[in-house]
Amino acid sequence: MTQALRYRAVLFDLDGTLVDSYAALAEAVNFARREHGLHELSAARIRDFVGDGLEKLLQRAFERDDVPRSVQTAFEVRYDEICCGMSKVLADVESTLEALAKRGVIMAVCTNKPTAFSRKILEFLRLAPYFRSIVGPDLAGARKPDAQHVIHTLETTDCAAADALFVGDMPIDVRAARNSGMDVAVVPTGSSSEEQLRASHPDHYLDRFSDLVKVVVAS
Repeated sequence: MTQALRYRAVLFDLDGTLVDSYAALAEAVNFARREHGLHELSAARIRDFVGDGLEKLLQRAFERDDVPRSVQTAFEVRYDEICCGMSKVLADVESTLEALAKRGVIMAVCTNKPTAFSRKILEFLRLAPYFRSIVGPDLAGARKPDAQHVIHTLETTDCAAADALFVGDMPIDVRAARNSGMDVAVVPTGSSSEEQLRASHPDHYLDRFSDLVKVVVAS
């Protein structure tokens, strides 16, 4: 007997939610800084810069709004070399995606990371087949928390916002879901603390990623 679903579709953030790629991001940022004669930043500091897309990441890392194109090029070249080997699937993610897929849940990725990098990482980690689409801001024409990014991704699932859930690891994901009329769940596996996540008032707080199955399947 098929179980009823509370949510027919689930949209996921990428970094800190499905995948830990902070080491790769830190190395690529520091490579760009070294190329431009600057000292390296700690991995912990760079981790705090992640979540609002590549442009914001580099602006924060270089402490300037007008980051030269050469900085982004240096970052992209190095990140392209290491993004797969230095990224790993977070705990419980693969088994949870498998459980949701078996229940007929439609899934997609909505990330502020450029689409090409996101797809490359997910294909390398063998997670890409679970997703109907992988949508970065370059495809959507906007980035989270802008509703346009989420709605563009949601349209690929053929589900209404009322039937979908967004899953992320940062308050920006909560804002993105709210702007799009979707419920939202958060998991404390990224750069945001439990206190920050609870203060953002998600619909569901997941102590661990596998708790998502109980949220999606109607009790």
